[in-house]
Amino acid sequence: MEYFDLTLKYIDKISELYVNAFNSPPWCDSWTTATAAKRLTQMINCEGAYGLVCCENDKIIGMILGSKEQYYNGVHFNVKEFCVDNTLRGKGIGTKLFEEFELRLKNKGIDQIILFTSKGEETEGFYKKRGFCSYDDMVLMGKKIIN
Repeated sequence: MEYFDLTLKYIDKISELYVNAFNSPPWCDSWTTATAAKRLTQMINCEGAYGLVCCENDKIIGMILGSKEQYYNGVHFNVKEFCVDNTLRGKGIGTKLFEEFELRLKNKGIDQIILFTSKGEETEGFYKKRGFCSYDDMVLMGKKIIN
């Protein structure tokens, strides 16, 4: 496997990967390549953005993207999106990609990785196996605004 910094030159391929991954279980979203491309482009263009693509035989098989953020106690990295080709799930690609990403973040002086994910063994369980834990003093909140 090869790893490359995620840039806009990969937007078409990662948008397809993103749609296929997140429109499938456990998420079952309704992304189009246009909406995925817009979201990913916005993230890539943010200050502090960083990501990797994972390739095998010149095909993108995984991606991870987020941004670094200054906190009072250091620089944290907020993972926003992470996915692997559906046909290759369960073969260790996500683990290898995440390990490579974590090593690169460490080399950049990042001292903490944070992320939001869905509850469940496929999602939350993946991160717990890699040393992540839930913060007891944090909660994800939202509100729908209805006209």
